[in-house]
Amino acid sequence: MEALYLEFENMPVRIVATRKIPEIKTPGLDVKGAEAGTELTVNLWVAWELIETGLARLSDGGVSDEEWTQIHFRERVQPLGQPTPLPKDFYPRVYITFKEAMRTAGDEGRQAASGRMKGRYRDIVESRITKIMRLAGAEVKADSRGLQSEESVLYNELHNIIERWRSKMRELGGESSIG
Repeated sequence: MEALYLEFENMPVRIVATRKIPEIKTPGLDVKGAEAGTELTVNLWVAWELIETGLARLSDGGVSDEEWTQIHFRERVQPLGQPTPLPKDFYPRVYITFKEAMRTAGDEGRQAASGRMKGRYRDIVESRITKIMRLAGAEVKADSRGLQSEESVLYNELHNIIERWRSKMRELGGESSIG
């Protein structure tokens, strides 16, 4: 998971300068200067630093309440079906959403909203895991186009484990290696 978090922290995000941002040059990092109201793209960890100092805000990146509701509904309506397509970069956007919620946590209203978000996310993840496990258990490798890249990794690992186990169990039963 640490590698995944590192990948998320280094993904490019768009921010809007809330005040003038001076040009920043360090070994390995160049951030263009920007006037207030200007949109620019930086790595997420740089965005957090600029946001923390009051120089910028995220222009997008998180999962909106509407998206949470729609995704949660789709996953609950089809709990046993094929995985439904998720919005592009869903898991990195979830990461941003929860990090932003933790950063701005404070009042009770935000904490309640964060609790609802966490509950929906838990339901979505559990539904996705069930669907991925079902796909991975199929003898023929399934089409994984509807999966996010993070889910594809899980699917491939599970499918390989199940195939090795299936092959060994068939050997026990006297069958030659099938599959």
